[in-house]
Amino acid sequence: MRRDATANGDRAKMSLAMDLPHPLREHVPMDMYAVDARCGRRDVRLVLPECEDAVVDVYSALGRPWDDPHWADLWHGSVALAEKIFDNPELVRGKRVIDLGCGLGLGGIAAALVGAREVVMSDREERALWCALSGCRANGIKNVREIPAQWNAPDDVDLPSVLRFDDVSDCGSSCVVSAAKVDWFEPEKAPSGFDVVLACDVLYTPDAVDAIATLVLKLFDGTNGNGAFVLADPPGRFPKNHERFMALMEDPTRIPGYVGAERQAIVSVSSTIEECLNLENKTMHVKLSNFDIVTR
Repeated sequence: MRRDATANGDRAKMSLAMDLPHPLREHVPMDMYAVDARCGRRDVRLVLPECEDAVVDVYSALGRPWDDPHWADLWHGSVALAEKIFDNPELVRGKRVIDLGCGLGLGGIAAALVGAREVVMSDREERALWCALSGCRANGIKNVREIPAQWNAPDDVDLPSVLRFDDVSDCGSSCVVSAAKVDWFEPEKAPSGFDVVLACDVLYTPDAVDAIATLVLKLFDGTNGNGAFVLADPPGRFPKNHERFMALMEDPTRIPGYVGAERQAIVSVSSTIEECLNLENKTMHVKLSNFDIVTR
Protein backbone atom coordinates (compact mmCIF):
# COMPACT_ATOMS: atom_id res chain seq x y z
CA MET A 1 0.00 0.00 0.00
CA ARG A 2 1.19 3.51 -0.76
CA ARG A 3 1.00 5.93 2.16
CA ASP A 4 -0.53 9.31 1.39
CA ALA A 5 -0.81 12.22 3.79
CA THR A 6 -4.38 13.34 4.29
CA ALA A 7 -5.12 16.93 3.40
CA ASN A 8 -7.18 17.68 6.48
CA GLY A 9 -6.02 15.50 9.33
CA ASP A 10 -3.19 13.81 11.16
CA ARG A 11 -4.08 10.24 10.20
CA ALA A 12 -2.40 9.08 7.00
CA LYS A 13 -4.47 7.22 4.45
CA MET A 14 -2.84 4.37 2.56
CA SER A 15 -3.80 3.91 -1.07
CA LEU A 16 -5.05 0.44 -1.93
CA ALA A 17 -4.29 1.06 -5.62
CA MET A 18 -7.83 0.17 -6.66
CA ASP A 19 -11.23 1.74 -7.11
CA LEU A 20 -14.80 0.54 -6.71
CA PRO A 21 -16.43 0.09 -10.12
CA HIS A 22 -19.43 1.99 -11.39
CA PRO A 23 -20.64 2.94 -14.91
CA LEU A 24 -18.53 6.14 -15.07
CA ARG A 25 -15.40 4.92 -13.27
CA GLU A 26 -13.14 5.95 -16.17
CA HIS A 27 -14.13 9.58 -15.65
CA VAL A 28 -14.90 9.74 -11.92
CA PRO A 29 -13.10 6.95 -10.07
CA MET A 30 -13.95 6.02 -6.48
CA ASP A 31 -10.41 5.30 -5.26
CA MET A 32 -10.06 3.19 -2.15
CA TYR A 33 -7.81 3.69 0.87
CA ALA A 34 -7.08 2.22 4.28
CA VAL A 35 -6.66 4.21 7.47
CA ASP A 36 -6.11 3.40 11.13
CA ALA A 37 -8.77 4.77 13.47
CA ARG A 38 -7.84 5.21 17.12
CA CYS A 39 -10.42 3.75 19.50
CA GLY A 40 -9.21 4.39 23.02
CA ARG A 41 -6.04 2.33 23.40
CA ARG A 42 -6.55 0.37 20.19
CA ASP A 43 -6.23 1.06 16.47
CA VAL A 44 -8.70 -0.41 13.97
CA ARG A 45 -7.96 -0.37 10.26
CA LEU A 46 -10.78 0.83 8.03
CA VAL A 47 -11.28 0.58 4.26
CA LEU A 48 -12.91 3.66 2.74
CA PRO A 49 -13.05 6.07 -0.20
CA GLU A 50 -10.65 8.99 -0.24
CA CYS A 51 -13.28 11.30 1.23
CA GLU A 52 -17.01 11.90 1.38
CA ASP A 53 -16.76 14.50 -1.40
CA ALA A 54 -15.38 11.85 -3.76
CA VAL A 55 -18.54 9.80 -3.19
CA VAL A 56 -20.68 12.90 -3.84
CA ASP A 57 -18.85 13.37 -7.14
CA VAL A 58 -19.63 9.80 -8.18
CA TYR A 59 -23.29 10.03 -7.21
CA SER A 60 -23.63 13.36 -9.01
CA ALA A 61 -22.02 11.94 -12.16
CA LEU A 62 -24.50 9.06 -12.02
CA GLY A 63 -27.38 11.55 -11.89
CA ARG A 64 -28.23 10.91 -8.22
CA PRO A 65 -26.81 13.89 -6.30
CA TRP A 66 -29.35 13.28 -3.50
CA ASP A 67 -27.95 9.83 -2.60
CA ASP A 68 -26.47 9.61 0.88
CA PRO A 69 -22.63 9.81 0.93
CA HIS A 70 -22.26 9.91 4.72
CA TRP A 71 -21.40 6.21 5.00
CA ALA A 72 -17.94 7.08 3.64
CA ASP A 73 -16.96 9.16 6.67
CA LEU A 74 -15.94 8.03 10.17
CA TRP A 75 -18.52 9.36 12.58
CA HIS A 76 -17.71 10.16 16.20
CA GLY A 77 -20.51 7.87 17.32
CA SER A 78 -18.87 4.83 15.76
CA VAL A 79 -15.63 5.56 17.64
CA ALA A 80 -17.56 5.80 20.92
CA LEU A 81 -19.36 2.56 20.10
CA ALA A 82 -16.12 0.71 19.32
CA GLU A 83 -14.47 1.99 22.50
CA LYS A 84 -17.41 0.74 24.56
CA ILE A 85 -17.15 -2.70 22.96
CA PHE A 86 -13.39 -2.92 23.52
CA ASP A 87 -13.84 -1.88 27.16
CA ASN A 88 -16.83 -4.22 27.70
CA PRO A 89 -16.31 -7.29 25.48
CA GLU A 90 -18.86 -9.29 27.47
CA LEU A 91 -21.51 -7.13 25.81
CA VAL A 92 -21.08 -9.04 22.53
CA ARG A 93 -18.96 -12.10 23.31
CA GLY A 94 -20.57 -15.30 22.01
CA LYS A 95 -23.59 -13.38 20.68
CA ARG A 96 -25.26 -12.67 17.35
CA VAL A 97 -24.78 -8.98 16.58
CA ILE A 98 -26.00 -6.60 13.89
CA ASP A 99 -24.34 -3.26 13.10
CA LEU A 100 -27.29 -1.15 11.96
CA GLY A 101 -26.40 1.45 9.32
CA CYS A 102 -22.84 0.22 9.62
CA GLY A 103 -21.16 2.64 7.22
CA LEU A 104 -17.47 1.70 7.41
CA GLY A 105 -18.31 -0.99 9.95
CA LEU A 106 -16.21 0.13 12.92
CA GLY A 107 -18.68 -1.07 15.56
CA GLY A 108 -19.16 -4.44 13.89
CA ILE A 109 -15.42 -4.90 13.43
CA ALA A 110 -14.87 -4.22 17.14
CA ALA A 111 -17.54 -6.78 18.04
CA ALA A 112 -15.92 -9.42 15.82
CA LEU A 113 -12.48 -8.73 17.28
CA VAL A 114 -13.58 -9.24 20.90
CA GLY A 115 -15.46 -12.49 20.39
CA ALA A 116 -18.95 -12.05 18.93
CA ARG A 117 -20.23 -15.34 17.50
CA GLU A 118 -21.68 -13.65 14.41
CA VAL A 119 -21.77 -10.10 13.09
CA VAL A 120 -24.07 -8.89 10.32
CA MET A 121 -23.05 -5.60 8.71
CA SER A 122 -26.17 -3.80 7.50
CA ASP A 123 -26.59 -0.68 5.41
CA ARG A 124 -28.67 0.45 2.45
CA GLU A 125 -25.53 1.35 0.49
CA GLU A 126 -23.91 -1.69 -1.14
CA ARG A 127 -20.50 -0.02 -1.34
CA ALA A 128 -20.62 0.61 2.40
CA LEU A 129 -21.17 -3.12 2.93
CA TRP A 130 -18.13 -3.88 0.77
CA CYS A 131 -15.97 -1.44 2.76
CA ALA A 132 -17.18 -2.85 6.09
CA LEU A 133 -16.43 -6.46 5.08
CA SER A 134 -13.04 -5.49 3.64
CA GLY A 135 -12.31 -3.65 6.88
CA CYS A 136 -12.88 -6.90 8.76
CA ARG A 137 -10.28 -8.62 6.60
CA ALA A 138 -7.89 -5.69 7.13
CA ASN A 139 -7.99 -6.45 10.87
CA GLY A 140 -7.24 -10.15 10.52
CA ILE A 141 -10.82 -11.44 10.75
CA LYS A 142 -10.78 -14.41 8.41
CA ASN A 143 -14.33 -15.80 8.32
CA VAL A 144 -15.82 -13.01 6.22
CA ARG A 145 -18.54 -13.87 3.70
CA GLU A 146 -18.98 -12.22 0.32
CA ILE A 147 -21.92 -9.87 -0.24
CA PRO A 148 -24.93 -11.92 -1.46
CA ALA A 149 -25.41 -11.69 -5.22
CA GLN A 150 -28.70 -9.79 -5.02
CA TRP A 151 -26.92 -6.86 -3.34
CA ASN A 152 -23.57 -7.01 -5.09
CA ALA A 153 -24.20 -5.02 -8.26
CA PRO A 154 -25.06 -1.38 -7.50
CA ASP A 155 -25.81 0.51 -10.71
CA ASP A 156 -25.72 -2.89 -12.48
CA VAL A 157 -21.95 -3.16 -12.05
CA ASP A 158 -20.57 -6.04 -9.97
CA LEU A 159 -18.43 -5.12 -7.00
CA PRO A 160 -15.10 -6.96 -6.66
CA SER A 161 -14.59 -9.71 -4.13
CA VAL A 162 -14.05 -8.55 -0.56
CA LEU A 163 -10.39 -7.61 -0.17
CA ARG A 164 -7.82 -10.02 1.22
CA PHE A 165 -4.69 -8.75 2.97
CA ASP A 166 -1.89 -11.29 2.73
CA ASP A 167 0.32 -9.25 5.03
CA VAL A 168 -2.25 -9.19 7.87
CA SER A 169 -2.02 -11.91 10.51
CA ASP A 170 -5.04 -13.88 11.67
CA CYS A 171 -6.43 -12.06 14.71
CA GLY A 172 -7.70 -15.33 16.19
CA SER A 173 -11.40 -14.43 15.99
CA SER A 174 -13.78 -17.22 14.99
CA CYS A 175 -16.60 -14.72 14.34
CA VAL A 176 -18.58 -15.18 11.13
CA VAL A 177 -19.16 -11.82 9.42
CA SER A 178 -21.71 -11.29 6.66
CA ALA A 179 -23.65 -8.44 5.09
CA ALA A 180 -27.32 -7.60 4.59
CA LYS A 181 -28.81 -4.67 2.73
CA VAL A 182 -31.32 -3.10 5.12
CA ASP A 183 -33.52 -0.07 4.46
CA TRP A 184 -34.74 1.47 7.71
CA PHE A 185 -38.12 2.18 6.11
CA GLU A 186 -38.69 -1.47 5.14
CA PRO A 187 -38.40 -3.24 8.51
CA GLU A 188 -40.41 -6.21 7.26
CA LYS A 189 -37.49 -7.12 4.97
CA ALA A 190 -34.84 -6.96 7.68
CA PRO A 191 -33.27 -10.05 9.27
CA SER A 192 -34.07 -10.83 12.89
CA GLY A 193 -33.05 -13.02 15.81
CA PHE A 194 -30.21 -10.84 17.12
CA ASP A 195 -28.90 -10.70 20.67
CA VAL A 196 -27.25 -7.29 20.28
CA VAL A 197 -28.08 -4.35 18.00
CA LEU A 198 -25.47 -1.62 17.50
CA ALA A 199 -26.27 1.78 15.99
CA CYS A 200 -24.66 5.21 15.83
CA ASP A 201 -25.64 8.58 14.36
CA VAL A 202 -28.91 7.23 12.95
CA LEU A 203 -31.33 9.89 14.23
CA TYR A 204 -30.47 12.69 11.83
CA THR A 205 -33.92 13.05 10.20
CA PRO A 206 -37.29 13.27 11.98
CA ASP A 207 -38.87 10.63 9.73
CA ALA A 208 -36.09 8.18 10.61
CA VAL A 209 -36.90 8.23 14.33
CA ASP A 210 -40.11 6.16 14.19
CA ALA A 211 -38.63 3.88 11.52
CA ILE A 212 -35.50 3.14 13.56
CA ALA A 213 -37.54 2.45 16.70
CA THR A 214 -39.70 -0.02 14.79
CA LEU A 215 -36.73 -1.65 13.08
CA VAL A 216 -34.63 -2.02 16.23
CA LEU A 217 -37.36 -3.94 18.04
CA LYS A 218 -38.06 -6.07 14.97
CA LEU A 219 -34.40 -7.14 14.89
CA PHE A 220 -34.94 -8.91 18.23
CA ASP A 221 -37.87 -11.00 16.95
CA GLY A 222 -37.22 -14.71 17.37
CA THR A 223 -34.85 -14.24 20.30
CA ASN A 224 -36.11 -15.53 23.61
CA GLY A 225 -34.28 -13.99 26.52
CA ASN A 226 -32.25 -10.87 27.13
CA GLY A 227 -31.04 -8.56 24.40
CA ALA A 228 -29.13 -5.30 24.26
CA PHE A 229 -29.43 -2.27 22.01
CA VAL A 230 -26.49 0.13 22.14
CA LEU A 231 -26.97 3.58 20.60
CA ALA A 232 -24.24 6.18 20.15
CA ASP A 233 -25.59 9.62 19.31
CA PRO A 234 -24.16 13.13 19.88
CA PRO A 235 -26.61 14.76 22.32
CA GLY A 236 -26.29 18.18 20.74
CA ARG A 237 -27.13 16.99 17.22
CA PHE A 238 -30.88 16.97 16.49
CA PRO A 239 -31.86 16.89 20.19
CA LYS A 240 -35.61 16.72 19.45
CA ASN A 241 -35.09 13.58 17.37
CA HIS A 242 -33.07 12.02 20.18
CA GLU A 243 -35.69 12.96 22.78
CA ARG A 244 -38.52 11.42 20.74
CA PHE A 245 -36.54 8.26 20.07
CA MET A 246 -35.77 7.75 23.75
CA ALA A 247 -39.46 8.20 24.59
CA LEU A 248 -40.51 5.63 21.97
CA MET A 249 -37.96 3.10 23.15
CA GLU A 250 -39.04 3.49 26.76
CA ASP A 251 -42.67 2.84 25.74
CA PRO A 252 -42.86 0.91 22.43
CA THR A 253 -46.66 1.08 22.45
CA ARG A 254 -46.22 4.71 21.35
CA ILE A 255 -44.52 3.73 18.09
CA PRO A 256 -47.06 4.54 15.32
CA GLY A 257 -48.30 1.40 13.61
CA TYR A 258 -45.97 -0.94 15.49
CA VAL A 259 -47.71 -4.26 16.25
CA GLY A 260 -44.95 -6.14 18.07
CA ALA A 261 -44.68 -4.11 21.27
CA GLU A 262 -46.13 -6.94 23.31
CA ARG A 263 -43.13 -9.13 22.38
CA GLN A 264 -40.45 -6.87 23.87
CA ALA A 265 -40.03 -5.08 27.16
CA ILE A 266 -37.26 -2.55 27.78
CA VAL A 267 -36.30 -3.16 31.39
CA SER A 268 -33.56 -0.56 31.84
CA VAL A 269 -31.71 2.23 30.07
CA SER A 270 -28.30 3.55 31.11
CA SER A 271 -26.42 6.42 29.46
CA THR A 272 -22.98 8.01 29.62
CA ILE A 273 -21.33 10.90 27.78
CA GLU A 274 -18.02 10.10 26.09
CA GLU A 275 -15.48 12.35 24.36
CA CYS A 276 -14.23 11.00 21.01
CA LEU A 277 -11.92 11.94 18.15
CA ASN A 278 -12.57 11.38 14.47
CA LEU A 279 -9.94 10.92 11.73
CA GLU A 280 -9.38 14.67 11.62
CA ASN A 281 -8.67 14.72 15.36
CA LYS A 282 -11.82 16.76 15.95
CA THR A 283 -13.44 16.22 19.33
CA MET A 284 -17.14 15.64 19.95
CA HIS A 285 -19.15 14.46 22.93
CA VAL A 286 -21.25 11.37 22.24
CA LYS A 287 -24.09 9.99 24.33
CA LEU A 288 -23.92 6.21 24.69
CA SER A 289 -27.24 4.62 25.67
CA ASN A 290 -27.54 0.95 26.55
CA PHE A 291 -31.05 -0.53 26.43
CA ASP A 292 -31.57 -3.88 28.16
CA ILE A 293 -34.40 -5.68 26.39
CA VAL A 294 -36.33 -8.80 27.33
CA THR A 295 -37.94 -10.66 24.42
CA ARG A 296 -40.57 -13.35 24.65
